[in-house]
Amino acid sequence: MGTHKLVDWDMEDEPFVLIGIHSTCEPYRMAYFINKYLKVSFKRQEKDQDITLQEYIARFPVYHYKDVDQNASLYLIPNHCRAQIKSTSSAGLFATHQVDEIKTTLIKEYRTVDFLLKIEKDPEHFPLKKLLSELNEIPQVISVYQADATSIKNTDYLIFE
Repeated sequence: MGTHKLVDWDMEDEPFVLIGIHSTCEPYRMAYFINKYLKVSFKRQEKDQDITLQEYIARFPVYHYKDVDQNASLYLIPNHCRAQIKSTSSAGLFATHQVDEIKTTLIKEYRTVDFLLKIEKDPEHFPLKKLLSELNEIPQVISVYQADATSIKNTDYLIFE
């Protein structure tokens, strides 16, 4: 029996909208303020977004909300977090373990953005302008804008399920 291959077949990526939020709040406070002002209910997921690199593991808390009216999943995630680098030195008779903290970024293309709001829905079928204006009304939010998701090199960091 012959072997059949699918040529030029790509799986289509799910459409999503990415919003950049500038704020000095902690992640749990930002989720609280969005819940309060937008009348939604973001809840922290049990599993964080773990980014494993050679030197360290960064754990980004993920907040999720399912919009039943729009049939869309929304994810709020900080773009910055602290990661611990473990180093071992074996100078002398005993090995010592030293832990240093560094600040790391989830999406390097948007280093200045403090939070990312991912909306898993086609932008043509989601009231994006209304959402941006409502987010801008939160006093703790400095600025809000739609980020260009096509400029992100590693979109695997934005898969939360």
